Amino acid sequence: MISTGNDIVALKSVNKIRTNEYNFYSKILAAAEQALHCQPEINGIPFENYVWLLWSVKESAYKCLKRNDPSLLFSPTKIIVTHIKTPLNQSAFKSADVELENPAGEDDFYNGKVQYGPKIFYFRSIITGEWISTVVNEHENFENVHWGIRTIDNTGYKHQSNAVRQFVLSKLNSIYDNDLQIVKSPVGYPVVLNDELDMCIPVSMAHDGNFVAYSFISPSINNN
Repeated sequence: MISTGNDIVALKSVNKIRTNEYNFYSKILAAAEQALHCQPEINGIPFENYVWLLWSVKESAYKCLKRNDPSLLFSPTKIIVTHIKTPLNQSAFKSADVELENPAGEDDFYNGKVQYGPKIFYFRSIITGEWISTVVNEHENFENVHWGIRTIDNTGYKHQSNAVRQFVLSKLNSIYDNDLQIVKSPVGYPVVLNDELDMCIPVSMAHDGNFVAYSFISPSINNN
Protein backbone atom coordinates (compact mmCIF):
# COMPACT_ATOMS: atom_id res chain seq x y z
CA MET A 1 0.00 0.00 0.00
CA ILE A 2 1.16 3.52 -0.83
CA SER A 3 1.57 5.28 2.48
CA THR A 4 2.22 8.54 4.26
CA GLY A 5 3.69 9.42 7.64
CA ASN A 6 3.71 12.49 9.83
CA ASP A 7 5.12 13.77 13.10
CA ILE A 8 4.98 16.88 15.29
CA VAL A 9 7.42 18.19 17.90
CA ALA A 10 6.35 20.72 20.55
CA LEU A 11 9.38 22.99 20.84
CA LYS A 12 8.58 24.10 24.40
CA SER A 13 9.23 20.54 25.54
CA VAL A 14 12.67 20.41 23.88
CA ASN A 15 15.74 20.51 26.14
CA LYS A 16 18.06 22.70 24.04
CA ILE A 17 21.18 22.03 26.13
CA ARG A 18 20.75 18.26 25.95
CA THR A 19 19.87 18.37 22.26
CA ASN A 20 23.19 20.10 21.50
CA GLU A 21 25.21 17.42 23.30
CA TYR A 22 26.98 14.98 20.98
CA ASN A 23 26.01 11.96 23.07
CA PHE A 24 22.37 12.85 22.44
CA TYR A 25 22.23 14.06 18.85
CA SER A 26 24.61 11.36 17.56
CA LYS A 27 21.88 8.81 18.36
CA ILE A 28 19.57 10.65 15.95
CA LEU A 29 21.84 12.08 13.24
CA ALA A 30 24.10 9.98 11.04
CA ALA A 31 27.56 11.41 10.36
CA ALA A 32 26.47 12.63 6.91
CA GLU A 33 23.52 14.48 8.47
CA GLN A 34 25.77 16.15 11.03
CA ALA A 35 27.94 17.38 8.15
CA LEU A 36 24.84 18.48 6.19
CA HIS A 37 24.09 21.15 8.81
CA CYS A 38 27.35 22.89 7.89
CA GLN A 39 26.07 23.78 4.43
CA PRO A 40 25.45 27.56 4.21
CA GLU A 41 21.75 27.29 3.35
CA ILE A 42 21.03 24.94 6.25
CA ASN A 43 23.43 26.38 8.80
CA GLY A 44 20.95 29.17 9.51
CA ILE A 45 18.65 26.66 11.25
CA PRO A 46 19.47 26.62 14.99
CA PHE A 47 21.12 23.27 15.64
CA GLU A 48 18.52 22.14 18.19
CA ASN A 49 15.78 22.83 15.64
CA TYR A 50 17.79 21.01 13.00
CA VAL A 51 18.03 17.91 15.20
CA TRP A 52 14.28 17.86 15.87
CA LEU A 53 13.47 18.66 12.24
CA LEU A 54 15.37 15.57 11.19
CA TRP A 55 13.80 13.57 14.01
CA SER A 56 10.35 14.51 12.70
CA VAL A 57 11.34 13.50 9.16
CA LYS A 58 12.75 10.16 10.34
CA GLU A 59 9.73 9.41 12.54
CA SER A 60 7.41 10.23 9.61
CA ALA A 61 9.38 8.01 7.22
CA TYR A 62 9.37 5.20 9.77
CA LYS A 63 5.56 5.34 9.93
CA CYS A 64 5.47 4.96 6.12
CA LEU A 65 7.84 2.01 6.25
CA LYS A 66 6.13 0.34 9.21
CA ARG A 67 2.81 0.08 7.39
CA ASN A 68 4.40 -2.20 4.78
CA ASP A 69 7.00 -3.84 7.05
CA PRO A 70 5.37 -4.49 10.45
CA SER A 71 8.54 -6.07 11.88
CA LEU A 72 10.65 -2.94 11.31
CA LEU A 73 12.26 -1.37 14.39
CA PHE A 74 12.92 2.37 14.61
CA SER A 75 16.62 3.11 14.15
CA PRO A 76 17.03 6.86 13.49
CA THR A 77 20.59 6.79 12.16
CA LYS A 78 19.57 4.26 9.47
CA ILE A 79 16.88 6.58 8.09
CA ILE A 80 18.99 9.28 6.48
CA VAL A 81 18.02 12.74 5.25
CA THR A 82 20.08 13.28 2.11
CA HIS A 83 18.83 16.68 0.95
CA ILE A 84 17.14 19.72 2.54
CA LYS A 85 15.93 22.90 0.87
CA THR A 86 14.86 25.81 3.06
CA PRO A 87 11.69 27.80 2.30
CA LEU A 88 11.84 31.14 0.52
CA ASN A 89 8.81 32.33 2.50
CA GLN A 90 10.02 31.76 6.08
CA SER A 91 6.93 33.39 7.64
CA ALA A 92 4.29 31.51 5.66
CA PHE A 93 2.82 29.78 8.70
CA LYS A 94 2.20 32.00 11.71
CA SER A 95 -1.06 30.41 12.87
CA ALA A 96 -0.89 27.48 15.27
CA ASP A 97 -3.68 25.72 13.32
CA VAL A 98 -3.07 24.65 9.72
CA GLU A 99 -4.89 22.38 7.26
CA LEU A 100 -3.35 21.79 3.85
CA GLU A 101 -4.16 19.80 0.74
CA ASN A 102 -1.50 18.87 -1.82
CA PRO A 103 1.35 20.70 0.00
CA ALA A 104 3.56 20.62 -3.07
CA GLY A 105 4.82 24.20 -3.31
CA GLU A 106 8.44 24.25 -2.24
CA ASP A 107 8.62 27.96 -1.40
CA ASP A 108 6.65 27.66 1.85
CA PHE A 109 8.20 24.48 3.27
CA TYR A 110 11.43 22.89 4.30
CA ASN A 111 11.56 20.04 1.83
CA GLY A 112 13.88 17.30 0.69
CA LYS A 113 14.61 13.60 0.51
CA VAL A 114 15.02 10.89 3.12
CA GLN A 115 16.33 7.41 2.44
CA TYR A 116 16.15 4.01 4.11
CA GLY A 117 18.27 1.50 2.22
CA PRO A 118 17.12 1.71 -1.43
CA LYS A 119 13.79 3.30 -0.47
CA ILE A 120 13.45 7.08 -1.03
CA PHE A 121 10.75 9.33 0.44
CA TYR A 122 10.04 13.03 0.06
CA PHE A 123 9.12 15.38 2.88
CA ARG A 124 7.55 18.74 3.60
CA SER A 125 8.18 20.36 7.00
CA ILE A 126 7.08 23.51 8.79
CA ILE A 127 9.04 25.14 11.61
CA THR A 128 7.27 27.77 13.74
CA GLY A 129 8.19 29.24 17.10
CA GLU A 130 6.01 26.61 18.75
CA TRP A 131 6.31 23.40 16.75
CA ILE A 132 7.95 21.45 13.98
CA SER A 133 5.67 19.32 11.82
CA THR A 134 6.53 17.01 8.93
CA VAL A 135 4.64 14.96 6.36
CA VAL A 136 6.39 12.32 4.27
CA ASN A 137 5.21 10.93 0.96
CA GLU A 138 6.40 8.34 -1.53
CA HIS A 139 5.76 10.74 -4.42
CA GLU A 140 7.58 14.02 -4.96
CA ASN A 141 4.46 15.84 -6.13
CA PHE A 142 2.40 15.25 -2.92
CA GLU A 143 -0.76 14.85 -4.98
CA ASN A 144 -3.81 13.92 -2.86
CA VAL A 145 -1.93 14.38 0.43
CA HIS A 146 -3.87 16.00 3.28
CA TRP A 147 -2.03 17.43 6.29
CA GLY A 148 -3.39 19.12 9.40
CA ILE A 149 -2.03 20.63 12.64
CA ARG A 150 -4.18 21.83 15.54
CA THR A 151 -3.65 23.30 19.01
CA ILE A 152 -5.31 21.57 22.00
CA ASP A 153 -5.65 22.63 25.64
CA ASN A 154 -5.24 19.33 27.48
CA THR A 155 -1.83 17.61 27.19
CA GLY A 156 -2.90 14.35 28.83
CA TYR A 157 -2.11 11.34 26.62
CA LYS A 158 -5.71 10.11 26.40
CA HIS A 159 -6.95 13.58 25.47
CA GLN A 160 -4.20 13.98 22.84
CA SER A 161 -5.10 10.60 21.35
CA ASN A 162 -8.83 11.36 21.25
CA ALA A 163 -8.24 14.87 19.89
CA VAL A 164 -6.10 13.79 16.95
CA ARG A 165 -8.51 10.97 16.10
CA GLN A 166 -11.48 13.37 16.05
CA PHE A 167 -9.44 15.91 14.07
CA VAL A 168 -8.66 13.52 11.23
CA LEU A 169 -12.13 11.92 11.29
CA SER A 170 -13.72 15.35 10.89
CA LYS A 171 -11.65 15.91 7.76
CA LEU A 172 -12.26 12.41 6.37
CA ASN A 173 -16.02 12.60 6.94
CA SER A 174 -16.17 15.98 5.20
CA ILE A 175 -14.53 14.44 2.12
CA TYR A 176 -16.25 11.06 1.95
CA ASP A 177 -19.62 11.99 3.50
CA ASN A 178 -19.59 8.85 5.62
CA ASP A 179 -19.60 8.03 9.30
CA LEU A 180 -16.09 6.61 9.31
CA GLN A 181 -14.19 5.05 12.20
CA ILE A 182 -10.51 4.62 12.99
CA VAL A 183 -9.15 1.51 14.69
CA LYS A 184 -5.62 0.28 15.29
CA SER A 185 -4.12 -2.50 13.21
CA PRO A 186 -2.45 -5.36 15.14
CA VAL A 187 0.92 -3.57 14.72
CA GLY A 188 -0.43 -0.14 15.70
CA TYR A 189 -1.00 1.90 12.54
CA PRO A 190 -4.47 3.48 12.00
CA VAL A 191 -7.07 1.77 9.82
CA VAL A 192 -10.07 3.71 8.46
CA LEU A 193 -13.32 1.73 8.45
CA ASN A 194 -16.72 2.28 6.86
CA ASP A 195 -19.27 -0.21 8.22
CA GLU A 196 -16.33 -2.38 9.31
CA LEU A 197 -14.85 -2.41 5.80
CA ASP A 198 -11.29 -1.16 5.34
CA MET A 199 -11.36 2.01 3.23
CA CYS A 200 -7.65 1.57 2.36
CA ILE A 201 -6.94 5.19 3.26
CA PRO A 202 -3.40 5.43 4.67
CA VAL A 203 -3.66 7.66 7.73
CA SER A 204 -0.91 8.82 10.10
CA MET A 205 -1.46 10.62 13.40
CA ALA A 206 0.89 12.38 15.82
CA HIS A 207 0.70 14.44 19.01
CA ASP A 208 3.13 16.21 21.32
CA GLY A 209 2.41 18.74 24.05
CA ASN A 210 -0.41 21.06 23.02
CA PHE A 211 -0.41 19.98 19.38
CA VAL A 212 -1.93 17.20 17.29
CA ALA A 213 -1.39 16.48 13.60
CA TYR A 214 -2.52 14.10 10.88
CA SER A 215 -1.72 13.16 7.32
CA PHE A 216 -3.48 10.89 4.86
CA ILE A 217 -3.63 10.17 1.15
CA SER A 218 -6.88 10.03 -0.80
CA PRO A 219 -7.37 6.52 -2.23
CA SER A 220 -7.35 7.81 -5.81
CA ILE A 221 -3.55 8.04 -5.66
CA ASN A 222 -3.43 4.26 -5.36
CA ASN A 223 -4.84 4.00 -8.87
CA ASN A 224 -1.98 5.98 -10.47
